[in-house]
Amino acid sequence: MTDGTLQHPSMPRAGGRRIPWWLFGSVLAVVGAIVAASIAVYGPGEDGLLHITRYTARFAFLIFITVFASAALAQLFPSPLTRWLKRNRRYMGLSFALAHFLHLGAIVAYHRAIGEMPGVVTIVGGGGAYLFIALLALTSNDWSVRKLGPKTWRRLHLTGISYVWLIFMNSYVGRLMSETPPEPKPIFAVTAGLGFLALGLRIAAWLKRRKAAA
Repeated sequence: MTDGTLQHPSMPRAGGRRIPWWLFGSVLAVVGAIVAASIAVYGPGEDGLLHITRYTARFAFLIFITVFASAALAQLFPSPLTRWLKRNRRYMGLSFALAHFLHLGAIVAYHRAIGEMPGVVTIVGGGGAYLFIALLALTSNDWSVRKLGPKTWRRLHLTGISYVWLIFMNSYVGRLMSETPPEPKPIFAVTAGLGFLALGLRIAAWLKRRKAAA
């Protein structure tokens, strides 16, 4: 979703960039492990599918929040790791898209199993997030940057990633504030806390850039 490269001579190039295919393989491996563990513990029915949806969502969120904060981390805490994350935001973003669309498949399977449709608000809000994720993934390439222009491209990606952040936070904060959350509240406190921490890092990095420019 944003530009990046990983220096490794054995990796093929895309537009002059080396593609870290292992990121996508890791996503498939982790999602496969979530599916296998959920079915082994809860069975292939509704309970198993419900846990698959929950943990694939959290896995995708962890990738997303890393992408969301990567540039800020590199600016505020420069290190080989944070610089690598910033360079590889594009491929991290694409791996998030893969993970979250696999999560969508789990959602569809779960609702088919229980014979119910999600609520209208969920369909509209979540559907908007998936639309943005698809747009960001499809435009995560140099050709799209040239065709859209750098300014328009950046606006699209900033709008999209901000919307996805809002959808995640709406879900986690809403469940944290609920009197009857579907799982223990500390789970949602941690996920919401990570989301706001990432936002705080972005704001701190923006303020630092403004101060330097002034």
